[in-house]
Amino acid sequence: MSDLEKILDQLVAGNEEEAKQTFHSMVVQQSRDEYNKLEQPVQEAVDESALRAWYDKYSKYEGTNNSNLVLGMIKAWTDTGILSDAYEDGEWADYLNKLGKDSDELSDEEFDAFLTPENAPISYGMQANITKIMGEWDGEETMNKVDDMLQSMGIEF
Repeated sequence: MSDLEKILDQLVAGNEEEAKQTFHSMVVQQSRDEYNKLEQPVQEAVDESALRAWYDKYSKYEGTNNSNLVLGMIKAWTDTGILSDAYEDGEWADYLNKLGKDSDELSDEEFDAFLTPENAPISYGMQANITKIMGEWDGEETMNKVDDMLQSMGIEF
């Protein structure tokens, strides 16, 4: 018997309070169901083949922390907080040479100016592509999702 049939039977039997409680329970359950649908991980909507292609493309590069670039990006946003870990080593070295500075000498503006298509086509492309694949860029939250998804696909770091 559906909830609506139950409510109708309760009303016909003159149990208005019981019908109200049943109706309330039905609405609350429907609201919970709708909320849970919204809380489904973004992962379900993400094309795993696109994520795999992204991983394959960028993991062949070395990051500034001597790991593959994808791992560097995940660690930068979820663990170390050192954003240059998400930068391709050669691009970062070239940028520092161009400025004639060490990374610890950069102003915030100089640091922020690195991640452009002109200065860092690989590093910039990696972030732009994962944003497109994931449908969002929210730094740590996005990279936690990426890490979880890669692990669920059997890619361990």
